[in-house]
This record gives sequence, structure tokens and C-alpha cells, in this order.
Amino acid sequence: MTTFGERLTKLRESKNLSQAKLAKMAGVPQSTIAQIETGRNKSTKRIIELAEALDTTPNYLLNGVKDLSVVPVSSEIGSYSDKNISNDIGAYVKIPYYDISLSAGIGNATWIVRDTSDRLLFRESWLQRRGLDESSLKAMYVRGESMEPLLYDMDTILLDINDLEIVDGSVYAIIFKNRLYIKELRNSEDGIAIISYHRDYETMHVTQETYDQFKVLGKMVWRGG
Repeated sequence: MTTFGERLTKLRESKNLSQAKLAKMAGVPQSTIAQIETGRNKSTKRIIELAEALDTTPNYLLNGVKDLSVVPVSSEIGSYSDKNISNDIGAYVKIPYYDISLSAGIGNATWIVRDTSDRLLFRESWLQRRGLDESSLKAMYVRGESMEPLLYDMDTILLDINDLEIVDGSVYAIIFKNRLYIKELRNSEDGIAIISYHRDYETMHVTQETYDQFKVLGKMVWRGG
């Protein structure tokens, strides 16, 4: 995987920008660009400005994670540590990453904030246009290959935990038989189909007999990889 400095250099050179020109566009000293590209500086408070100057996202520059959704534009999303967020980002909201702890009983799913300072950042305007409430959004990592090629191992998804109504073809975080899944759901005559995208994984079915072992935790509203 490439480093922050390598990604910055590649994007800068692809746009035929000198370090001095990029520094001027982002409002940082040229020495800052040089230090990032040589690996001496791992972060900057002007990451948003750098990303916008390079037509990318803060999340990609810092973490190598590309926005895979079609809706957010580059200036509307980012991801970086709290310690690197300047006080003037204004209209951004920070969404923590979570793990889910399962215990006996279908209702016992606990959201646990990951022990990291990383946050996904979205502009408030992006949330508002989509009717999303910051307090109901949770970011998490995808594990496994069952949803390839839509989602790959360690891709990031954003869930709306208040959107629990099943819409055919949408992707949800669910519990089924005391296991956590990220799957496409579809209503069927016999119940609910739990669909994987990878051809090696068979569709599971929630029937009347197993419905009490099924729970929707939230709908995927954004994905990044």
C-alpha cells in the first residue's frame, strides 16, 4: 500500500503541479509539501485544502481509501484523525468507527466505538440533502469476501441505524442466527432473502421459523474502499 507522501506526489505530478504551485493552492508552505512527500511529515491541518486542490478526498490522501459511492463529491467527505482536524473545518461532522459485539439472544447487539482517533468526515450539507441524522450514523469496516465485487475486505461503510425498513436490493448490516453480516436483502414469498454478491456464497433465507433469529441493524448509505 502506498504512503500519504507517495499518493500526494502521484496526484500532484498527474496534474503537472510543482510543489510550489500546490502549496499556493492549498495555502501551505512549500516545505510542508516537501516534508510530506519525503515522509518526514505524516499529516497536515490543511488536508482538506490539499485534497480539494488535487480533486480527491482527505480520506484517500491519508488512508488510501477511495470513495466508492456515486453521491458524495470530493469536497464532501474525508477521513482523518481528530488530532489533525483544524478548528476551521466548519460544516464537517465526524462519524466514529464502530465494532459490534454480539451476545446470546438476538436483541443483544452492542455498538462499541473502536479504540482509534480516526473519524469519517462528511459535510453537513451532504447529510441534510439525504435526510441523514448525524446521531444515527455509524462507520464500520467490512470483513470477508462474500460481497465482492461491491465490497472488499476492510472497505469502509456508513450505516444509518434508524433506517431499518427493508428496500429490495439495498445493503444492510444484519444479525442472523447470532452472526453479523453485511448483505443485500430482498423480500420474497417465503420471507427474506439474504444475498451475497460473491458466487461462492449461497443465498440464505429468513423464514417464519427463523424470523426470531433475524435483526436489521442499519442500512448502508455510503461505501469507501
